[in-house]
Amino acid sequence: MGTDCNICSNKCMGFEGNHGGCCTLRDRDFIIGPHDDTKEFLQRLSEKFGREIDYKDIFIHIEEGKKLFPNKSMWSDERSYPSLRVDTMNPFLPCIFYNMKLKACMVYEIRPNTCKNFECTYLQEQTKSDFQNL
Repeated sequence: MGTDCNICSNKCMGFEGNHGGCCTLRDRDFIIGPHDDTKEFLQRLSEKFGREIDYKDIFIHIEEGKKLFPNKSMWSDERSYPSLRVDTMNPFLPCIFYNMKLKACMVYEIRPNTCKNFECTYLQEQTKSDFQNL
């Protein structure tokens, strides 16, 4: 896992100095979703922050997504939802939990299943070659 974390933080998608590709939209037609463990994630968030966290503060549904990004087809596909909210004030459009300066997820230890299970093609290739070199 240490190698994976180093790749994601410093050479995301195979580009030196790139980070947070799966946690940011940038100019790609990409969405951070769908999420199937919304209730469980909200419970973990509420416990972490010591207060009730509202669903609409964390997740986006198709009606809102289509309005936010009318030119991105993924945001018009109902199979993409619910999606994690992104910071629309930042040009990289990061997930609200991704800290661009620290190059880290602020809820990594309790992140949703979709985030836990996501592996970009580059990471899959690196992991596969690591196992082949054992």
